[in-house]
Amino acid sequence: MATDHEVRTMLTGRARALPVVPLLLAALMGLPIAWLGWSALLAIGGSNGLGANMLPTALRETGLLMVSVGLLTGGVGLVAAWLVTHYEFPLRRVFDWALVLPLAVPTYLAAYAYVEVLDFTGPLQSALRAVNGATTLRDYWFPDIKSQWGAALVLSSVLYPYVYVACRAFFLMQSTSLNIAARTLGAGGMRTFFTVTLPTSRPALVVGVTLAMMEVVNDLGAVQYFGINAITAIIYSTWINRSDFGGAAQLAVTVVLVIGLLIVAEQRARRDRVYMTRRDSRIPPAREPLRAGRRWAAVGFCLLLLGLGFGIPVGQLAYLAFRVMLPETIAMTLNALVPTVTLAAAGAIITVVVGLVAAKLAHRSGNTARGAIRLATLGYAIPGTVLALGLLQPLGQADLWFNRMTMALWEWRPGLILSGSMAALLYVYSIRFLAVSHSTIDAAMKKRGDSILDAGRVLGERGMGLLFKIDLPTLAPALLSAATLVFVEIVKELPATLLLRPLGVETLATLVYSRANVGLFAQAALPALFIVLAGLIPVILATRLGDRRKV
Repeated sequence: MATDHEVRTMLTGRARALPVVPLLLAALMGLPIAWLGWSALLAIGGSNGLGANMLPTALRETGLLMVSVGLLTGGVGLVAAWLVTHYEFPLRRVFDWALVLPLAVPTYLAAYAYVEVLDFTGPLQSALRAVNGATTLRDYWFPDIKSQWGAALVLSSVLYPYVYVACRAFFLMQSTSLNIAARTLGAGGMRTFFTVTLPTSRPALVVGVTLAMMEVVNDLGAVQYFGINAITAIIYSTWINRSDFGGAAQLAVTVVLVIGLLIVAEQRARRDRVYMTRRDSRIPPAREPLRAGRRWAAVGFCLLLLGLGFGIPVGQLAYLAFRVMLPETIAMTLNALVPTVTLAAAGAIITVVVGLVAAKLAHRSGNTARGAIRLATLGYAIPGTVLALGLLQPLGQADLWFNRMTMALWEWRPGLILSGSMAALLYVYSIRFLAVSHSTIDAAMKKRGDSILDAGRVLGERGMGLLFKIDLPTLAPALLSAATLVFVEIVKELPATLLLRPLGVETLATLVYSRANVGLFAQAALPALFIVLAGLIPVILATRLGDRRKV
């Protein structure tokens, strides 16, 4: 029979083996989802449950929009990547990196800009009325951009780079022997594309389409502006307009399940479909020169994609921003710029520190700790609306408990410390973008290896000295890159900021949203242009890193 000392030794050993910090991190990052799940269960059968037709309508319209965007982004993204990697035509090198630029335009900004261009008072319809002499919309026909097809077209125009980047990387790493063999056997370019290129690129295509569809689920501003009853828009209106937290929680859990299915589908596609053959990635694949009309068709196709996804939105924003350059517009933009930069900088610092800790724990610990950290980084796949909704009640409850404690001890009530302050936003930002910082830092740590740290220990460095003299300096580029990416993501983030911002605080994203929703998008063009300029930063960084890898 074990003695008391042996029992204490076994319990201590098990406690030490338990990855407490990774599990605590996973619990903190998973708090919103856990709270929503519990709230959704409590609301079943209650007065705050879902309406009879709310969920079916949300799923139908969201599913239709996802399928439409998936088909459009998959088609144009794959063709664009196939053209720039397999053929030589004028401006190909420019299109090679420029086709990524639409990623700098948030979906809600693209929606606002397109409506300004294609609406009744926009330049296109105004020119059409000037030509045919019409005075009202009854005198001529023009498609309504605020519709399901309009939303699918606009979202696809800025989301196709997800498919383009994934397929382009796949084609550059793929051996060209299969295509050469097909052409040798007499297959033409189109037949080779459909019988060889398309089947072998299926894993990359699925990855890109999945990412695009996840962005559709995450979107709030664009679907609301187009009048689409998407599930995120219904969650927002259910909570804000009807104060029905139980119904909103059930819808949010449905979103999590949809996202989970997309992630599982993407992982199965990568696991079960591996068609890549080995090739020296430093040698670009052979490109066939296009001749006659085909070369100009390729140029026209790439120009069309670039114009739809980047030219029209940014051009309209720049036109409106410089046309409505009033002192009050500049003052309004600067007032929103200060909290935006403050939140983005603080959120980037916190998220990078947490990402560094998570990467170091995953690097040193076992499978249990790595699994917990992987769960903690899943917040990036969850829409900001869902995360914000899941934090509203627990943070409010924490404020209530804290105020009761201070009243009992010091008869002092501090008010809303967590749910009504910047702390709530910083918390949701760290959950939402932890995957961005963790993946960047973890990749850098694996690339660096441990030999340089071992050398530092041999030379007598330990603890904080090893951290600040060797560890952090060698990871500095990755830390800076992760901070930059998180900073830009926070600047563009709309749903979570819209739900959790303190009273009186306006960021660039919420300012654009509030002005556009009341028909004053011209006043919001300048802050919208700032958001796009911020979004160009990661695109430029990615392009420069890609150019360095080619050298």
